[in-house]
Amino acid sequence: MQSVVLCSTIMAAKKELKSTAVRPPVVAIMGHIDHGKSTLLDYIRKSNVVAGEAGGITQHISAYEVEHNGKKITFLDTPGHEAFAATRSRGASIADIAVLVVSAEDGVKAQTMGAFEFIQESKIPYVVAITKIDSPKADAERAKYSLVEKGIYLEGMGGSISFSEVSAKTGKNIDELLDTILLTAELENFEGDPSVPASGFVLESSMDSKKGISATLVIKNGTIKQGNVVVIQTAHAPVRLMENFGGQTIKEASFSSPVKVIGFDSLPEAGSEFQVFENKKDALQVIAKLKELKGSPKQHADSFVPSDMETIPLVIKADVAGSLDAIVHQINKFETSTAKYKIVSQGVGEITDGDVKTAGNTADAVIVGFHVKASRQAIDVAEKLGMEIKLFTIIYELTDFLEAALEKRRTRVTKEEEMGLMKVVRVFSWTNKGGVLGGKVQEGNIKINDSLAIIRRDVEIGRAVVKGLQRAKQEVTELKEGDECGMMISSKYEIAEGDRLKAIRKITI
Repeated sequence: MQSVVLCSTIMAAKKELKSTAVRPPVVAIMGHIDHGKSTLLDYIRKSNVVAGEAGGITQHISAYEVEHNGKKITFLDTPGHEAFAATRSRGASIADIAVLVVSAEDGVKAQTMGAFEFIQESKIPYVVAITKIDSPKADAERAKYSLVEKGIYLEGMGGSISFSEVSAKTGKNIDELLDTILLTAELENFEGDPSVPASGFVLESSMDSKKGISATLVIKNGTIKQGNVVVIQTAHAPVRLMENFGGQTIKEASFSSPVKVIGFDSLPEAGSEFQVFENKKDALQVIAKLKELKGSPKQHADSFVPSDMETIPLVIKADVAGSLDAIVHQINKFETSTAKYKIVSQGVGEITDGDVKTAGNTADAVIVGFHVKASRQAIDVAEKLGMEIKLFTIIYELTDFLEAALEKRRTRVTKEEEMGLMKVVRVFSWTNKGGVLGGKVQEGNIKINDSLAIIRRDVEIGRAVVKGLQRAKQEVTELKEGDECGMMISSKYEIAEGDRLKAIRKITI
């Protein structure tokens, strides 16, 4: 409801287009984590973002403005790990054009197809960059065929998708890729009006103990100036301190530029639309309407947990909203038949003693932080309650930990599973405690210590246990389908020729 109202209000507040102009394209780099996205951007913008990143992975979406042949291009560095699905999807929705990165070493991977699906859903044009062509293991032709096999039809191979074979190390064909991007933008005819107040999307938001709350914005239309007011849902900020992507203070920016605005009254949600107003009065009127129509909170699926489902309290803190969103998106996939996480507290900033107390007085609670610290008070409270606080700098290590912790805490269920079936051909000897018999395995497998259901005329008459097995007069531990065998049985139920023995194993899941 909020977004609908905000959009309506924004449309009403906008002026009619006065002076349309060509708008530089906003481009999302998408694909597999190891296929060279950050290295490609590193070469394009002549700066190093790879070496300083924990684990060699881009942890947050960033935006960079470059110039090629006198024309500007804004690049979004979208993370490629599966854990960033929500963030990557947001990147595609903000972008005008996508570059699907595929390594000449590996070809199409699962994450490649995940990125491709997001591109298709966003319905934006895209080009393909085949990277790492300088590698000794490179096979660009194989990579191209792997794309065609997945329905991505390249130029010259039955389709119209433009592609470039590039090396981010040597710079080979990078200019060709940039030319292709600009040509695609020209064909799409992106336009904007610099005379109207800016609007666009929130790329990232964060909280700094010294500077306060800030948001990185990508302008899709209009101009933002000092003295304006930015509205994002019910959050707002007067534009007093504004920086460009290089961290330089600026007074004005127009469409396709990424800017950072500092001074919001509450943390904006990454991926939300923003609108700029010329004065605070108009901005507050819009916010008042949104708050009026906000209504009661939605009932989430978490409220409807089956009575036999164990819920594990989870507290999660991150340095910026985009990271938090990506982690929560991944956590929502974690669920077993008997347990799931319930996020009792989430937010941006350090882990406090209040966060720990929110988790409840239970050692089963999980408290994690991403690129944040835990206060001394939080650590002390956690120790008293028998809880552990885990801190991470690599997002997939955090999600791997959470998945393992859920598996460890879930309720185990033991059930019987049918593993094999044998027909009794001959009974060699029998006592009141068991005996020796011969037969043939008709299905599956039978192992020593398996429980056996004794089936006579399709009715189970009792149970037995396998104590020994022979095949071709050799002692074995397992029989398989088709094996003729001898078997030593322990059972108080007498077995007769023609009976069938169904092997049953207890499986803990």
